[in-house]
Amino acid sequence: MTDKKPVQIFKPDTESVLVRGLNAMTKACDALSKQNETLNLDIEKMKNKIARLQERILVNQESKE
Repeated sequence: MTDKKPVQIFKPDTESVLVRGLNAMTKACDALSKQNETLNLDIEKMKNKIARLQERILVNQESKE
């Protein structure tokens, strides 16, 4: 008798499922990390814009006095 595994045509083995799942999770994590970087850059830009607008408001108020 041989100890060969039966060929599974339609049902993938556990290792294949886990490897594919891990690869999918890695891609999702990479995409989320990239999106997080982009959002953090957007937040910094908005903070800078708010600071400029607040400065303009102060300048405008001083010029009206």
